[in-house]
Amino acid sequence: MNTLARPLLAIFAVFAIAISSGCASHPELRAYTADETRQLQLEALQRRGLSLDDYELQRRVIQRAGNLPVVTEAADADRSTKG
Repeated sequence: MNTLARPLLAIFAVFAIAISSGCASHPELRAYTADETRQLQLEALQRRGLSLDDYELQRRVIQRAGNLPVVTEAADADRSTKG
């Protein structure tokens, strides 16, 4: 092997190992719960640098949306079959 092929082969091997180990270590994806989604929205709102009035207005909107009843697909489908 020439002098350029060995380092390239070593770099390729390290890169392949890093890629394959990185793919195996990803956690399983799941949907966020309503509380987690609301918390993420509130944290994002804090980072936006709004005036106090705008911040309070949007914070109330997010919190009110959290108090709405949750309609699941099963309940929605059940309602559509009954009438």
